[in-house]
Amino acid sequence: MNNIEVNSMKNKQGAIRMGLEEFYQCLSAEDQNMYSEIANFATQLGYKTKKAKTQAINYVFNSNKTKKHIMKFSIEKGKPILKMKFYASTDYSYLFHESVRVVIEEHNYKYTGCYNCGKCKDNLEGYEYTYSDGRKYFRCGGELISIQRITLNDIPEIVNLLNTQHQYYLSKAAD
Repeated sequence: MNNIEVNSMKNKQGAIRMGLEEFYQCLSAEDQNMYSEIANFATQLGYKTKKAKTQAINYVFNSNKTKKHIMKFSIEKGKPILKMKFYASTDYSYLFHESVRVVIEEHNYKYTGCYNCGKCKDNLEGYEYTYSDGRKYFRCGGELISIQRITLNDIPEIVNLLNTQHQYYLSKAAD
C-alpha cells in the first residue's frame, strides 16, 4: 500500500467514527482525504457531526460549548459541497470572496441585508461584498456560505478561517 492509500484508509476510519459514512461514500478518494482533513480539524475544535433531518445528504458540525454550527458537508447534484461560516475573518482569498458574491447573487439579491433577528448585539455579524461599481451588499453571518469548488491547496485557509470563527464564538460565549 502506498501513502495515499494508507491515509485514505485512516481518514475513512475517522469519518466512520464521526458518522460521515454516507457522505464519504459519494466522494472520490481525493475528496475523501480533503473533507476528512477539514472534519478532523473541526472535531479537534470540539464540533460534532449530526445528520440533518432531510432526504438530502447533509451533515452539520455543531459545538456544545459555543452552541453554534460552523459548517456543513452536503451532496448537491452529485457533488460534495462545503458550506461554512467565516465572517469573523475579514482577510480571505479570492475563492471565499467570490463564494460570498455567488451566494448573494444566487437568489437575485433577495437574501441580503440584516434580517433584524436580534442575534447581533453591538455590530452586524456577517459578510460584505463590494462590487467594482461601488455597490455594497451584506449577507447575514447566521447563514452558511457555500464555498466554490475546493482543492487541497485551499485546506490551510479553510482550517485557518474555521479556527478564527471558532475563537470568535468562544470570545462571544465568554461575554
